[in-house]
Amino acid sequence: MVKRHKRILWLLNHRTLMPYEAGLIRRLGFEIFIPKILPKPPFRSGAIDPTHDISLSIPRNVLEKLNKFNFYEDVWTTEIVTLINRYFGAVFVIPHGRQVEEAVDNFEGQIVFRAFGLINDQTYRQVVDDLYGPLTLRKIAGIKGRFWFGEAYDHLHECEAPLFAERSLFLPVGIPETLLSTAGEWSGSDRKILFICPHALTSPYYSAMYRQFKKDFGDLPHVIVGEQPVPVPDTHHLGFVTDEELRSLYLNCAVLYYPSIEIRHVHYSPIEAAVNGMPIVFFKGSLLDRLGGNSTKGRVGSIPEARYLIERILLRDSDLIEEIKKDQQKIAGKFSDSYCSQTWHAQMEARGFFAAMKRESRFSVLLRETSRTLLKPIAHGRTKVQPHKRAVQPVRTSLTAEQARAASGWSIYQGIDFRVSEVPLMVDYISGLSANEGWGRWSTGRKITIVLRHHVEGTFRFYVRAVGYGPNAATPIPVTIGSQTRSVRLSSRIEDATRQWLDFDLRRPTNVIEISVPHPVRLEMDDTRSIGIGMIEIGAAPRAIMSAAQAKLVLASSLEDGIDFRTPDFPIFVERVQGLSTNETWGRWSDGQHVLLELKHTLSGRFRLLVRAIGYGPNIGVPVSVKIGRQARTLKLPAQIGPDDELTLDFNLREAANIIEITVPHPMQPPGDGRAVGIGFLNLRAEVGSSAILAANRHRGGL
Repeated sequence: MVKRHKRILWLLNHRTLMPYEAGLIRRLGFEIFIPKILPKPPFRSGAIDPTHDISLSIPRNVLEKLNKFNFYEDVWTTEIVTLINRYFGAVFVIPHGRQVEEAVDNFEGQIVFRAFGLINDQTYRQVVDDLYGPLTLRKIAGIKGRFWFGEAYDHLHECEAPLFAERSLFLPVGIPETLLSTAGEWSGSDRKILFICPHALTSPYYSAMYRQFKKDFGDLPHVIVGEQPVPVPDTHHLGFVTDEELRSLYLNCAVLYYPSIEIRHVHYSPIEAAVNGMPIVFFKGSLLDRLGGNSTKGRVGSIPEARYLIERILLRDSDLIEEIKKDQQKIAGKFSDSYCSQTWHAQMEARGFFAAMKRESRFSVLLRETSRTLLKPIAHGRTKVQPHKRAVQPVRTSLTAEQARAASGWSIYQGIDFRVSEVPLMVDYISGLSANEGWGRWSTGRKITIVLRHHVEGTFRFYVRAVGYGPNAATPIPVTIGSQTRSVRLSSRIEDATRQWLDFDLRRPTNVIEISVPHPVRLEMDDTRSIGIGMIEIGAAPRAIMSAAQAKLVLASSLEDGIDFRTPDFPIFVERVQGLSTNETWGRWSDGQHVLLELKHTLSGRFRLLVRAIGYGPNIGVPVSVKIGRQARTLKLPAQIGPDDELTLDFNLREAANIIEITVPHPMQPPGDGRAVGIGFLNLRAEVGSSAILAANRHRGGL
């Protein structure tokens, strides 16, 4: 435990990176642990190397437990959290599986986020946001003093947010000794272009690259290699080759063509080629160009330029070849041990990593581990019960929705669309959702939390448009805002996902919205998430405030004019409808247990509701509840109804309301029909004002 500062948990398992980097870490004076369980595909180039276990001065039983644990895909248990905090001072992580989220949540030492570069329009901040959510970014900000952006190239931080850029630690990638055994031995005896292209038919990125290469250079002698899940019908494509076979190709092929234009990412293949002395033709502005000092003869600005150079190399233009080889030694030098080891040591010294990994006194260790043991039941292996309490605490706000919209142009009344990558500025944070997938985002875990930078209060309507996965479909999904909870039922089909509306009346303001996931489902294959709800959009809308008389003036109609359920469209005074199927020549059937009609105007005082409807099966002749506002009435439906017959219900509302809720007693599925029907609606209208009073009096035997 007292040597914790000398141990690193290296959670990368990259086959090419591991031989050099693990060895360098040990030469810098650290002990290293590398996991023995690899993540499921498509984690390519994964490898296990148990030889570094000999460096560890930890108890054998501790090592055995670590070796049996899946650090990529499993939730870190209390025991694992206890052991890594007790015996390790730093952890190296990559954004794959659960490890970044788990390390940020549970590890108390130094966290090195290893970054090897992304395609041009991506940043690591976006990657973390997409994979783990903005709450993880807030937690990283809370532990900023022990978080490091371990960039493999010295400019990766240039496009990053300050959270990463200010914590950059330049740790260049090195070439393992096995790749140096043939350094400078290129002969070029085989006049062919070498092109590396894995997954040529299954990956959109590589398939586009493959087609472009065949179009531009397919008439020239060439050989293509790379692992292929699906065989490629191309005699020039060798598929997967062994390390020895690849090394032979580097030595014997005339030239390597590298088409990447990424400015912050480079593959190993051109580096290995440069080490072997093989000429490389690549593009200006790429990372390879930057590594070569922007002066390498093999750099080109277009396909015609690339073809011109390649044809000269295939014709054995010795002067050009020697110039290219000489210039490209600069590239190989950036991956040499002399450069990498010196840079690692200098960076760790200058940036403060060595200082952060200083030795602790025995008394400090004893005090810390005693605290860990005592708090184990509630802190789960940490020395703090809630290490990120400040990060997860919802922001306090006095802004109303109206003030928020005036300040930024947005409030919850403008909605949140989960089909886009960025959330509105007036959202403080969202937790419990995974990356945007175009159609929306899947939940992860048991709860989705949306924290706003403004509060909501009083009476409003809230909508959820989402789908349920597996057992979460057609199951009540609790939606909690403040002290009130309502429920929605979701379809499993995205094409059937409509806005489900809920009514809230909050006495106290709140800025937290919570959606519970009843049955999180752990996915198989390469997905480590536990999903349940696919969120598409949420939002709010005010309750209606127009009276029926005002609706007549503004909309030219109201419920007094009635709803004809035979027509495909509802009248303009209808805001929304739930629980009704499509129109038929006679009307519409209910679908499900609840029918809801929301009007754009309110009903208040004394009025009469006139209904033309029929019952289906066991719903004939039984009480049917009709609720408006706080009042409920019942009616009994016949099997048939005459052309002039209407069923009447009298209401007298003290508080204005605009929602009519009808409960179907016994929804049932007719033979060959997927709907759960119960009531057939033909027409619905209201008598308000003096006409309703007159009708009510007549009903009582009055005038």
